[in-house]
Amino acid sequence: MKKVVVLGAAGTIGRVIVRDLVESGVEVVAADLDLNKLEELKSWVNNKISVVSLNIKDEQRAKEVLSQGAVCVNASNYIFNLDVMKAAAAAGVSVLDLGGLFKRTNEQLKLDAEMKAAGILSIVGMGSDPGTSNIFSRYGVEMLDEAEEIHIRYGSTTSGVTFAFAVDTIIDEAIKNALVVKDGKLLEIPPLADEEYTVFHEDIGIQKTYSIIHSELATLPTSFPSVKQITYKDTWDPETIEKIKTLTSLGLLETDPVEIAGNSVSPRRQTVSLLQTVLAKKEEPVWGKDALLVEVKGMKNGNKTSIKLELVTDYQPKWNVSATQYATAIPASIVAQMLLNGEVTDKGVKPPEKCIDPKKFLAYLREKSVEVNITHSETKKDQAIFV
Repeated sequence: MKKVVVLGAAGTIGRVIVRDLVESGVEVVAADLDLNKLEELKSWVNNKISVVSLNIKDEQRAKEVLSQGAVCVNASNYIFNLDVMKAAAAAGVSVLDLGGLFKRTNEQLKLDAEMKAAGILSIVGMGSDPGTSNIFSRYGVEMLDEAEEIHIRYGSTTSGVTFAFAVDTIIDEAIKNALVVKDGKLLEIPPLADEEYTVFHEDIGIQKTYSIIHSELATLPTSFPSVKQITYKDTWDPETIEKIKTLTSLGLLETDPVEIAGNSVSPRRQTVSLLQTVLAKKEEPVWGKDALLVEVKGMKNGNKTSIKLELVTDYQPKWNVSATQYATAIPASIVAQMLLNGEVTDKGVKPPEKCIDPKKFLAYLREKSVEVNITHSETKKDQAIFV
């Protein structure tokens, strides 16, 4: 059985994962709560998938659906990650997700013994970032004799859209404390702090980036304990920041329910639902390019050395998907295929940097519609050497 079950298949990222799997010759079972959107998805991929309506919180039904495949890709909201892992364990199916926004990732890591007992692998965070960023970090670390710093940056030229991907995730990134490793210690800092200007690929240019909460900081410090500085920063549209601040100040992002006309209502749930519906009709995005930049600094042959890996993605006109969608979906599809092919054999709960061979992953990645640049710079006797 070589099928992949994709949960959240009708969502922004899930549909692109499904499309790439189908075009890679993989049989797909697409599951989502919205059957109408699943039928639209089925038409989009020329009816080459089977679809099933699924409420992930229905444990027995989730187990039955996951049992139809050999691998599960969880592209649903990260709040369901633990539920999906338990369903995967019950079904005996390895699973990967797109990240748990640090705190959920830490909860997932605690299920290592349970996943091992079930004989499966659960990969936490296997999209673009986290995911590709973790694997790029490992590549850089392995290229050095001694790694001292890891810096992850994300830039984009897309404009005209307030929320380029999951609204819930973007809101959390803007209002929750960020994480950094400084001098070997994991620290919390205010959201959107430590802003700096980052030089990306020439098609992206120089952009202001900000520290935000991200899953890489849940695993990289333990995966590479000798690295004393680890940061993650993302570019943000100033207008999006101001809009989220306004929503927060008005109390519209509160999660505690309030009573309206006799009904218990979550302000945040209502706000997010309205944003998803209203903005989709109102906004006219101008899709640009994205760049994921990972720099690992340290020592090589006694010299100060920097290893930079940069993934550049563009809007995909054939599929009509943004660079962000493509950059997030493709790594999940790749690793699902690596699992199917027996190229990943670990068990338990692992972050990508602990179970994915960087060179094999890069070989798959280069076959996609992306640009990958790797730069090795070494300073020897005050002379820079670039490779």
